Order: sequence, then structure tokens, then C-alpha cells
Amino acid sequence: MFEKPFAIGQQVKVKDVEGTVEKVGFRSTQIRTLYDSLVTIPSSQLVNSTIDNLELRNYREVKTVLNLAYDTPVEKIEAFVAGIRQLLEADPGTHKDKLQVFLYAFGPHSLDVLVRFFVQVPDRLVELTERQRLFLAMLRLAEAQGVRFAFPTQTLHIESVPEGQSLHTKPASQD
Repeated sequence: MFEKPFAIGQQVKVKDVEGTVEKVGFRSTQIRTLYDSLVTIPSSQLVNSTIDNLELRNYREVKTVLNLAYDTPVEKIEAFVAGIRQLLEADPGTHKDKLQVFLYAFGPHSLDVLVRFFVQVPDRLVELTERQRLFLAMLRLAEAQGVRFAFPTQTLHIESVPEGQSLHTKPASQD
């Protein structure tokens, strides 16, 4: 604790507690969680814990999976993936060395495109604003290229009933 790994007002994560430091005392530290709970952590536990000071990050990760409809032509998928990559490379706030935009998986209802990048922002509110701005740009790109997003679907195969038989047959009597 002599190293002062955080200050009042900073966002931290200690074990499974994440929130804003409200009070730092000799015997304990109080952290206000995102759920508005006030958690008190004894200093003896803090000394032996790994403390992640989220405020000191240079970049914040943004990761999402875009679910494209299975009937999307390969050429459109390639153009869409390249377009997202170009969009992120051209953005001044993204870390260029860590961009990941790939056709990632054949999902149960979609072709999944992984989009993972890091943005340089000072805090969570700016991070959310930047995420929204970039996600809206991706939606505009999809719309311009005619790429449709998938939604969960199931295909139901119904076996045909041979002519002369009913779907509502009575079970044979057991004598």
C-alpha cells in the first residue's frame, strides 16, 4: 500500500471487485461497484492482492462478433471484412498493431466475423462513446454493401406421412 497503486476516484479491479475507489484508509479501502454497492477491503487483503488500475490503461479493448446471414456471398464477406479493417486502420484512436477482423466461425445460425481492436480513451464514458461511433460506422458499411446480419433461426424438417395413414394413429391395444 506504500506504493499507492490507486487514488480516490480511479476505477480499479481487486480480485472479483470492480469499481471506483471512494476512500483509502490505513485499515481499509472502500470501492463503489458498478451496481452501487460499497465494498470495504481490509488493507491486509489489498497487500496480498493483484490490483488492476483500470484508469492507467493506454488502450481499452473492444471485442464483438458480427453474425452475418448464411446466404451472404463470399465476395460480400471479403469486402465487408476488408471494409471494417480499413475503417479501423483509418481511425486515429485505434491501436493499429492489434486489429483483428476475420471471418471467424461457422456459427449455428450465422457466419461469424470477429472484430477486436483497442481504442485510446481516457475513461469508460469516452470508451462507450467511441464504441458506439465505430459500431454505427460498421452498420453503415454493412448497409452500403448490402450485408445482412443474421438472427437466431432453426430449420424444422417434417417427415411426410405415407398416403392412407393418419398423423393421429391410435396405439395398438395391448391384449
